[in-house]
Amino acid sequence: MTDDLSKLRQQLGRAHGAAGRILRHLLRDQPLTPGSFYLQKRRCGKPNCRCARGQLHTAWVITRSQDGATRTFMVPAQERSRLRQLTAEYRRYHRARALLAKRHAQVLELADQLAQLRLVPWPPEPS
Repeated sequence: MTDDLSKLRQQLGRAHGAAGRILRHLLRDQPLTPGSFYLQKRRCGKPNCRCARGQLHTAWVITRSQDGATRTFMVPAQERSRLRQLTAEYRRYHRARALLAKRHAQVLELADQLAQLRLVPWPPEPS
């Protein structure tokens, strides 16, 4: 039992340390913007337009959910670089947040296993 407790304590310490490293990433002060930034290619629908012959119209856009609906916003040329960074930081934040939730679940599971090994039943079973 002592070996099991020792191993669980070590695993718990490592899991807690990993959660701390992820938390430090979440505490960064980088600005972020929700949404997906990408180059949109589409047809306008006019029969004599070049897009009807396969040369699609392109535009840099950011798409995000707003008031329960997906909205698409055109991005001006001077904002593209900044929005690319802001949306990338948003994705990094959410990946780290999801990983933190997973690590916290692992920490709680290990803590529960540790408590289970330490439990002493009371009152004693009658002999």
